Amino acid sequence: MPRAIGANCRVHTFPETVYGTAPGGNWRRMPFLSIDLGAEQPLLDNDIIGVGANRDPAAPFLDTVTVRGQAVVPVDLVNIGHWLRLLLGPPTTTGTSPNFIHTFASGAAALPSNSIEIAYPDVPSFDVCAGVRADTLELDFSPTGPATATLGLMGQGSARSGASGAGTPTSHALTLFNKAQGSIARNGAALAQVTGARLTYANGMELVRTIRADRRVEGVDPGVTRATGQITVRFENTTLLTQAQDGTAAEFALAYTINGNRSLTFTLHEVYLALAKTPIEGPAGVEATFDFRAAFNATATRMMTAVLRNDQAAAVYA
Repeated sequence: MPRAIGANCRVHTFPETVYGTAPGGNWRRMPFLSIDLGAEQPLLDNDIIGVGANRDPAAPFLDTVTVRGQAVVPVDLVNIGHWLRLLLGPPTTTGTSPNFIHTFASGAAALPSNSIEIAYPDVPSFDVCAGVRADTLELDFSPTGPATATLGLMGQGSARSGASGAGTPTSHALTLFNKAQGSIARNGAALAQVTGARLTYANGMELVRTIRADRRVEGVDPGVTRATGQITVRFENTTLLTQAQDGTAAEFALAYTINGNRSLTFTLHEVYLALAKTPIEGPAGVEATFDFRAAFNATATRMMTAVLRNDQAAAVYA
């Protein structure tokens, strides 16, 4: 019997109609680099004494089932929209074929859930994680390399079987963004001398533990959102330093752009910078790294907007 290898594994996902219930039909096959989503049920020590003939412990017992993990996925033109829907909720879609604009907003009162199947066809074994919600998204911007995103996922339960429940999975053509297509703007103008940046968005998800016969959590509830990160620049001017010293806010946009109709942009409407040092570490150039935090902006009525421009109609992310 063959052993499972990552090259043959698959990830399938589909939105749930009823929370925690895996949907029927044909799911979507998603590209990924790595995933460790799955169920864990720890063993707890049994400290009861007086039941054995010596000092050896009694049998342990199982605790609550926890389903959580991370998925590292490519930032591409179509599939990333399904992850953004899970993270931020369904978008508002405008435009006409073949150029559509999908606008995702932070702070939604309710967020959708997906079932995600991790398939190990070599074994065969198929792990369906139900009630999965996206807690975090991390993006790293640098001058070179592939563009990837790391998602923190939390679910309600997991069930393994010897057959797939994903039907006949569908897939989208893969058009990848890369880091060389990245850009960062401040108040609508390109920010120069940026050597790296990182954006982390968090939904503040909470596992709701209740008394249940199946030992699963009741659900995953969203809390206060957060958007934080860092921007590292060559010390050429005092634009960011002055903003940090004054405690004022600015709008920042981090984007990957193929052309005017094919792009992904994250706009943080009100960003505050922490004061940063400008250390001299030898004869090479001087760099400064500014930590940032975003806040709700009254004009935009949200903290963050993600805009995906591609050729997919509204129904794809509904």
